[in-house]
Amino acid sequence: MDQESNKGFERKNEVIDSALKEFSEKGYKGASLNNILRNAQISKGTFYYHFKSKEHLYFFLIEILIEKKKEFMQTKIKPEDFNKDIFTIFKLQSKLGVEFAINNPIINNFSKSFIKEKGNKIYDKALERYNFKEDASIKALISSAYTKGEIRDDLPKEFVERLIGYLFTNLVELSGTTSVEDYEEQINLLIEFIKNGLRKR
Repeated sequence: MDQESNKGFERKNEVIDSALKEFSEKGYKGASLNNILRNAQISKGTFYYHFKSKEHLYFFLIEILIEKKKEFMQTKIKPEDFNKDIFTIFKLQSKLGVEFAINNPIINNFSKSFIKEKGNKIYDKALERYNFKEDASIKALISSAYTKGEIRDDLPKEFVERLIGYLFTNLVELSGTTSVEDYEEQINLLIEFIKNGLRKR
């Protein structure tokens, strides 16, 4: 989490709620920082003490989404689930991702608006900044899968890490979907593709 923005200040939650609503309804370019501040009832001075810009606030919201989703996953995935094969774990994570979206409609609306940013500069910046390529948890799953003999041993682990990271990061572009509702179906298709290409025969 961005430590500078995470400093406590009055009406922080109001800023977050106001920003989520504004970006969800109007997209990044159309969102008005003045509207966000007015609805949160804070001054520009207070805002700029904690955030450098509208873009900084936008990325802060993405970080909140990522952290809340991680926390949700940690409460739902049982230790014994990690005894399953990597492809089953990926599908379980996908299912829980949809459950998270249903349980968090405000965050889900923000996610929908983010997907619609595809093709805009802010979307490319976000993908570059927040991607699966360096995700430690995915790397750990891949290492475990190699240890358990689930992945073809003729494929270097580093290659598989880069491949899976790229595919998960760019799923929206690869699938052409602009809907969160279609995401589970698309990611399950991707997992089947990965499974058939990587699984040890």
